[in-house]
Amino acid sequence: MSRWIYGADHVSLSYSLAYDGLNIERLSPGSRGIVLLLLYLAVDQEESDPLIIDQPEENLDPMSVFSELVGLFRSASYRRQIIMVTHNANLVVNTDVDQVIVAHCGELEEGRLPNFSYTLGGLEDPAIRKEVCDVLEGGEDAFLQRARRLQLIPM
Repeated sequence: MSRWIYGADHVSLSYSLAYDGLNIERLSPGSRGIVLLLLYLAVDQEESDPLIIDQPEENLDPMSVFSELVGLFRSASYRRQIIMVTHNANLVVNTDVDQVIVAHCGELEEGRLPNFSYTLGGLEDPAIRKEVCDVLEGGEDAFLQRARRLQLIPM
């Protein structure tokens, strides 16, 4: 009897993680990534070391990228440097980054590694802005609308 009273065999523990009322197991891979990133940044409020993130937009639709990730990165950037690898120009423009590095892959040849070149600078640099606008959904018009909204250029 004492073994049962003092034992833990009759006690069970279960837990789950939910986001917007759904269990994390029912979310898409992209939404799971957002939840884990939110959880990491919420737990890590005192951290000031640089954060390196590879393709946070993977498996996300454009609306989720804007509504979920942009604000998250903007608020985190006040306390730490964020280094992000992304193929999403909307994420670059809307998070108002300080430095953009655009990678270019040279000709691919059989049996050889590709040559890469890089262009870097801020969004105020016309060459960088052109590079970003070339891949931005909506092109230069979309960039100008965002720039006006962020008050980077006069209306």
